[in-house]
Amino acid sequence: MPITKIEKINSNSFWCLWEITESLDQLFGKITLSEDGKSEMEEISHPAKKQERLASRGCIQELVKQFGKEYKGITKDEHDKPHLIDVNFHISISHSFPYAVAIIHKKLHVGIDIEKPVEKLGRIAHRFMNDDEFADCEGDMKKLCIYWSGKEAIYKLNGKVGLNFKKDIRIFPFIHHKRDIIRSEFSVAGTTVKIALNYQELHEHIICYCF
Repeated sequence: MPITKIEKINSNSFWCLWEITESLDQLFGKITLSEDGKSEMEEISHPAKKQERLASRGCIQELVKQFGKEYKGITKDEHDKPHLIDVNFHISISHSFPYAVAIIHKKLHVGIDIEKPVEKLGRIAHRFMNDDEFADCEGDMKKLCIYWSGKEAIYKLNGKVGLNFKKDIRIFPFIHHKRDIIRSEFSVAGTTVKIALNYQELHEHIICYCF
């Protein structure tokens, strides 16, 4: 069974984690793809990348079932944000082999991201973190990953290009737990939007989502 976790967040929202154990042929046999989705898969040459993309759509397919709706696949807009076909719910997807994640919400825009803490994040931290955020990490690689994954999730929530990770997205200092909700915000067009950012550690990965 590929689904590792389906969690109800509230009456309007669920999120899903899929562990990729299937072959490409098995995934293609399980998951509904739109014409856009089929074209996208044809453009991906790396087998693992193709498995990730398929599994992320498998997550969405399972989440749509939670609401008793028919899943017809997804399409992407000009900002590469995914949308359900013929179902007016909001979705977001992410993947980091061998896992894929997705979130769905009936009413609100959503963002989700999964990352594995790696040394590379420390080398690029200056690109996406302000001084207060970097100081809060104190070399904690998992905490650094929460900042990175959290900003990715907020970026996806906004759904449009142009947000600067370092200047426009802010995550407030927090005490590191296995699972928690932390204060964050982003600024766009002169308006600041406050966000409750959820994070948790699962299978040596960090998963962040927001709506």
